[in-house]
Amino acid sequence: MNEKKFDELHKLYDNSKIGSLVQEICEYFATQDDYEDNSYQDEIEPPEITESVYLLFCLQSREQILDELSIVQKKYPDLYRSVSGMHNTLLINMDYRFLENNCAQKIADHAKDTSVEDVLMHVDSFTRSSNSLSEAVDKFYSWLHSRSR
Repeated sequence: MNEKKFDELHKLYDNSKIGSLVQEICEYFATQDDYEDNSYQDEIEPPEITESVYLLFCLQSREQILDELSIVQKKYPDLYRSVSGMHNTLLINMDYRFLENNCAQKIADHAKDTSVEDVLMHVDSFTRSSNSLSEAVDKFYSWLHSRSR
């Protein structure tokens, strides 16, 4: 990760207006940018699954996440370049049901004996029972890993 992006990421973690989920997303995309030759493929989850999980949980608090990503855009431009695609996806999909179903389908296809409805039910359940979206994501991954092929 280049020095400027690393510095911005450090400042981002000190910014109380940015929640833990957006911090996590920024770190994920910033470090993914630095992988060469698809070496990220060794990660636990394929990128399309990780990105789908992030999008599903961002949709749970869409306006708040969009506000936080706007702060990232203004204050941390180098870091923002890494997450701009995700930010644009959230902005463009005003009718979020299509995006939600698309992301849930990718996850369901990845997990054994799991339907889109299962995925969406667990996203909702973990969001409601957690203190933060980041905690909900962790619970979701625990559930998802119990179902992976």
